[in-house]
Amino acid sequence: MASPSPVPVRVAFTTEDEAVTGTLVTADLGGGQVLVLVDGAPAGTELAPGAWALTDGRALRLVRRAPAPPTDPGCLDGLGRALPAVRHRGDAPREDTPRALVTDNGILTPRPGPRLRKGMRVLDAPSVRGWSPIGTPGGENGLSVDYYNPPLRIAGALTALPASPPYKTVVGGVLLVDTGAFNGSAMGAYVVPDGSGADPSLFAYGSLGSQVGFGPPLFQVRGISAGFGWNSRVRVPAADALGSFPFLVALDNPGGIGADDEVDPLKVLGELIGGPTPWVRPQEGDLWFAAGLAFDCFETFRGHAMALVQTGSDLTISLLGVAGMQLPTRSEKKIARVEIGIEATLRPTAGELSIGAAFTEKTFLIDPNCKLRGGVGMKFWFGDHPHAGDFAFMLGAIPAGRELPTRYPKQQPAGLTWGVGSTVSITGNAYAAFTPKSLMAGGSLDVVFQSGMLRAWLTARVDALLEWNPFYFDVGIGIRVGVSATIKVWFVKIRISVEVGVSVRVWGPAVGGEATVHLWFISFTIGFGAERRKHTPALDWGGFQGMLPPPENMVRTTAIAGYTGEGAPPTRGAIKPWLVSNGGFTFTADTQAPVSKVSLNQAPDTLEVATDSPVDILPMHVRGTGSELRVWLTYNGEPATMTPWGRAMLRGNVPNGLWGQQADAPNDGIIPDRILGIRLTSPPVDHGTDTGFIDEQAISFDPINPDGDLPLSAGEPATGPVPARPGGVIATIQDGIDTATTRGNRTALAQALAGLGADLGALDTDLSAYALAAGTAFTAEPMLVAA
Repeated sequence: MASPSPVPVRVAFTTEDEAVTGTLVTADLGGGQVLVLVDGAPAGTELAPGAWALTDGRALRLVRRAPAPPTDPGCLDGLGRALPAVRHRGDAPREDTPRALVTDNGILTPRPGPRLRKGMRVLDAPSVRGWSPIGTPGGENGLSVDYYNPPLRIAGALTALPASPPYKTVVGGVLLVDTGAFNGSAMGAYVVPDGSGADPSLFAYGSLGSQVGFGPPLFQVRGISAGFGWNSRVRVPAADALGSFPFLVALDNPGGIGADDEVDPLKVLGELIGGPTPWVRPQEGDLWFAAGLAFDCFETFRGHAMALVQTGSDLTISLLGVAGMQLPTRSEKKIARVEIGIEATLRPTAGELSIGAAFTEKTFLIDPNCKLRGGVGMKFWFGDHPHAGDFAFMLGAIPAGRELPTRYPKQQPAGLTWGVGSTVSITGNAYAAFTPKSLMAGGSLDVVFQSGMLRAWLTARVDALLEWNPFYFDVGIGIRVGVSATIKVWFVKIRISVEVGVSVRVWGPAVGGEATVHLWFISFTIGFGAERRKHTPALDWGGFQGMLPPPENMVRTTAIAGYTGEGAPPTRGAIKPWLVSNGGFTFTADTQAPVSKVSLNQAPDTLEVATDSPVDILPMHVRGTGSELRVWLTYNGEPATMTPWGRAMLRGNVPNGLWGQQADAPNDGIIPDRILGIRLTSPPVDHGTDTGFIDEQAISFDPINPDGDLPLSAGEPATGPVPARPGGVIATIQDGIDTATTRGNRTALAQALAGLGADLGALDTDLSAYALAAGTAFTAEPMLVAA
């Protein structure tokens, strides 16, 4: 019912650090009646009788707990506690109006009853006035909690979110706890497949931190963290994005992940697994582990560090960290704050190492408005990578006209931005790039003064390029100064601008250059010396050799199988030979340059085993030349044929910058599938028809039948025929083994055995070798017994 006359209303606010924490509204209804509405009243506030609290769209009558009446000693239970008062049936009914209880620690409000939502009973957490549940999580079903009772704060969410095929649902959860002295976090997700054969994916990560470090002042640990993922992969951030990497943020402030003004677990979960580029995503067959550390050094240097190992599709080892300091350390007025993110990632299988360092957005010098930005990046390629031996060092962003290969690291512009008061702004930029071919560097400085309709500026720039294969330089420098003013004449604004500048550019060899003079009404350029080159000149053979690997690595032979020397199979040198097995041997012969023809043996027995397209040499401007890889074998100084050896071609990628036809070729600067070498395997071993070597073990246990007395002694009587050594037995064997009679008897015996079904195979008809061997096969004349 509306009041017929205006009602005086008094509104009082309670603030804490510029934030409104409570509101007290008092309306004078007249006649001694006052309506009081409370929303977060501070401790100690005197509330008039009949005050009401507002929460979640409900109005609750405020009541205070009445002091307990004196205890009747005769109305105690067995533990000495007062028994509840007895109520009679005729008593007045109890008031069931929801009420809020005023206590010394705040105003407690009852939570609403349970509500049914899509088949799930959802219970909100109890809350203290000024805080409320965070709301309904996204997805089909979910639970949320937000509990605050200083200094304890608990916030969490568990919800189901949609996923893309081959997954149908993501079940994610986050729990954040802060006790003031300690904080902790636990976060994870389970990804349910859609039944198409994919495996489930999951990850879990937890951290525990403290405002006070543990350990000596030299090095104090403030937090630890650990996590893992199965069938999932973590996106490794660049150095300039480490300040927002959730796993590092969780070491200091878990609630700061994705937070704006207040902690929201749903935003934390969205930062982790949501959006087009989530930090953690499902990846079939991948596995990762992470461990982190937050620390302080000398009470001035604060940092976070983390190791991340990922396996599966690509082995990746990453070291991530953010560290910084501010000066002075204890004063509220800071003159400098430097925070740097560092990222190092090793991919040993792919053959790539990248290192990056960058200022975060919190860095400033002298004044908080003097911001530093940008960073440096390095990449190295090694092993079997197509660009093995290449490297790049980058500072800042390379300007247009100084393009580099896309594989080189990309950096944000490096420099500073400083707003001095409201009239002067200073902007500086710098860049540098160092590669095996060139060095480039440059920068600019812009100073602008703006006051009302008057504006003045100064711009200075420098750019330099230095190449050494072949030698070339290109350096430019320039400066401009100007002033402008806007004059208002009646209803018309007239802008008057004056600017003068000069720039000089020099290049060579051959040395030349140009100078440009700019006035506010005219500009002209004066050239001198040789014209600027329009294309890269060709290198001679000596210059091109400097771009190749060392000679000892240019052509290699490497043992693969059958090596019997000590240690790992080495690369064949020019002096020390290999010790290999006579049962078989495999080795490779390869080169760092593409091969157009592979041959075996020396002339005139050359065998051409493979051919490929001709070889181009881009730095020399040479096309269609030949490159031959020849392998031959010598035995006791004489040529030995390799024709029966098994062979397979070795193919790989080569850099277009060395072996291409044009600099801007496709395929990211790679020429694929070129012959680089050959794999050779010795032919099968021919063991022949003789018995070969018989060792002692083969004859040491021959049985004797009939068995005799062992051990023998000199006094033992002889048993059976007594052997004798008549002499001339060896000569008899030599003279009789290769005679017509012996050969005939041998043939007759073989035929008889064949008639019995024995397969003797092909027999030698020439027994002269046995006659020659008889002279050396015996160490003494044989002993004979009577037949």
